Amino acid sequence: MSDINPDSIYREFVTRGEAWSEARGAADLLEGTLKILKAQLTVEAKRAEGCSMAEAECIALSSSKYRDALSEAVRARTAANTANVRWVATQSLFEARRSAEASHRAAMKAAP
Repeated sequence: MSDINPDSIYREFVTRGEAWSEARGAADLLEGTLKILKAQLTVEAKRAEGCSMAEAECIALSSSKYRDALSEAVRARTAANTANVRWVATQSLFEARRSAEASHRAAMKAAP
């Protein structure tokens, strides 16, 4: 029954963990950049339109540049969430296999 190979499990954990870490970092960076972009677009709108800050912020948030950046950040967060699901699934699979292996060993000891 033993299909648990510690080396391959280690490699799988590292691969999945690194993928999640990289995807999360990219998503965090893009989300942080959104705040900077929003501020820049708000200032630009305030100068160009001579409007209140609230109106300038609405103009900034409705700009295609901001919407495109927001879409990119959402895609990056989705990729990070997907990588996290794969990481957690890898952990769960390992635990399930380990449990099955322990049950198998116990059954073998109990067999006459």
